[in-house]
Amino acid sequence: MIFYTSITNGYDKIISPPKVDHRFVCFYDGDKPEVDGWEYIKLEIDEPCPVRKSYHPKHCPHLYFDNNVETVWIDASYAITHDIVESSANLFLSHDFVMQKHPENRTLLTEFAKLYREGFSSKDEIVEMCKNIRDTGYNLSFYNQTINSLIWRKLTPEVIDWCETWREWYDDGVNRDQISSSVAEYILSKKWKSPLTFKIHRVPIRLDMGRTNRIKKYGESYKLHDLPSTQDNIDFVSSMQNIFKEGLELSKMYACVKYTPFELNNFVDYKDIIIYTCITNGYDEFQKNNYYHPDIRYVCFHDGTIDTSITPWEYIKLDVDIDCPRRLSFYPKAKPHLYFPSGSHTIWIDGCYKHTREFVQKSRYCFPFTMLRHASKFSYFDEMLEGFTCAFFSYNDAIELTKKLKETGYNFRTYASPLGTIVYRTLTPDMIKFNESWYKWSLVGCNRDQIAYDVAIKESGIQLPSVFENRCDSGVPLGFYEKWGRKGYHPQRGDKEQHKRKDELLKEMGEITGLNPKLYTSYPDHEFYMKVYSII
Repeated sequence: MIFYTSITNGYDKIISPPKVDHRFVCFYDGDKPEVDGWEYIKLEIDEPCPVRKSYHPKHCPHLYFDNNVETVWIDASYAITHDIVESSANLFLSHDFVMQKHPENRTLLTEFAKLYREGFSSKDEIVEMCKNIRDTGYNLSFYNQTINSLIWRKLTPEVIDWCETWREWYDDGVNRDQISSSVAEYILSKKWKSPLTFKIHRVPIRLDMGRTNRIKKYGESYKLHDLPSTQDNIDFVSSMQNIFKEGLELSKMYACVKYTPFELNNFVDYKDIIIYTCITNGYDEFQKNNYYHPDIRYVCFHDGTIDTSITPWEYIKLDVDIDCPRRLSFYPKAKPHLYFPSGSHTIWIDGCYKHTREFVQKSRYCFPFTMLRHASKFSYFDEMLEGFTCAFFSYNDAIELTKKLKETGYNFRTYASPLGTIVYRTLTPDMIKFNESWYKWSLVGCNRDQIAYDVAIKESGIQLPSVFENRCDSGVPLGFYEKWGRKGYHPQRGDKEQHKRKDELLKEMGEITGLNPKLYTSYPDHEFYMKVYSII
């Protein structure tokens, strides 16, 4: 086997490979790395972009190695371990071509939107590529994203054909290669008349994405474009949908474009992180088996109703004139900038959940801003119905909020379905604007913070957060049955009989928003929580 990688523009630092009987090849530009165990090949291709230059051997190993050789591409930022060597040999026993499944279930639209949102590609570049993809007969359901940090290929004629197609689409498209690899797979399946004739074997991700030897930030190797506004991002998703003339369900909710924290964010030191919570009215208690990192600061705001002897928490008694214990608890949640210095890396977590070692390890990659997606990926209507049917707020509260949002021009269609259980924020001036907007909208109508959160993202103009699509990927076991420290229930301000008016509410909200409730309601019933809160 040949294990190989590429370094351009001093982007990564390689380490010595294991001492085994295989070739290890590093392509490079500039000065040759001085690390033992590697063969070095200087890249001589005429390509001004260091990223595109680096990807040339990645995409086209057949131009550098003999036919039928077993090759393993690995990004230079990751270590080649004995486990990777051994598992690679096992994979080649039964497969000529293997790629890693992406840990998220992304759509083509959200992948393009990520590139636009982060400045990797311009709108014009993406529009052109979208149209070219569409013209092949490709549709949105074909997208099955891989993560291309580790690729196993035996250089057969069929695999070489795919490599050439991949590079062709990459050269003519955006400067990230996940999309072009998916298009190449589709085109080759068409060429061979059946997807089963040409099929890439997929395996779960084999690399620890949180452990890298990367030296430079993305912007130091990529030539990035100006970052679009929040409204630009929302309009962009809609324009992509119009190109493909499909995909309402794929694009309707995600104003917050999807990418995981470890993909683009730089990590921060543990000593610079503040984890905080707030407990009022004796609502929660800390779990006894919580993991606490010795270098992290832990702060608990309270109203005098809890045991303040539990370490390592620092306790701050709230001196705010708010009668409702739920709104009092939300005050420091929304406004950490009133209590912590500018630039602080803060993490809010509800007091009832278990802290784990994985949680604090992953938290280092979650700044400047990360959110969790609701497990059910609610629409605006779904979010409203859950609170309404459980009597958390009244009929009039729901209509009041909906009307006021309509007056602001709020885009109901792109509701991002946030989960406020954990919120990662760096306290910058832009974040403070978001915080103040979040608190302001939490006071309108519904005594809940999810909708206010989405409104604040759009109103404040803050750059959109990275996202844990699977909430438990945060490292914290989440969900109703994981609230081991919860001692109370959400306050109910509505009538316990009002759930009988849910169809009436949906109709009126549909008239206000201009959205069809039948298209934008996936969860008309919330029987589980209605039973929990003694509604039925």
